[in-house]
Amino acid sequence: MLLLRGLCRLPRHPSLAFCRCQSSTARLGPAAPKEFKVVLDNDTLYIDQGLAEALGWDRVKQDSVPLTLHGWGPTYFAIARTGSDSELLARRTVESGSDSNVQQVLEYLRDR
Repeated sequence: MLLLRGLCRLPRHPSLAFCRCQSSTARLGPAAPKEFKVVLDNDTLYIDQGLAEALGWDRVKQDSVPLTLHGWGPTYFAIARTGSDSELLARRTVESGSDSNVQQVLEYLRDR
């Protein structure tokens, strides 16, 4: 099972963005965070193959991967595979945004 947690910071001038992505498998334990360079142009986010594979894209099948974006501006945005545990976590994090404990966690994530 692929678990993915993403944290993207998009600049005010949307031409280049940096994305921190942490992926792990249930059997192997947590992996070190990886950083990917992405390009945002004309409302399209262009990513490299490594990030696509971390999100669940399979080079052999070349099927599309359904992704969902949840966010709580200005600092917390998560892109996860639709229906995954990570997507549920991101959605619930946004929904519980008024909770002061959640705000502290998001501040911690923002500064990583």
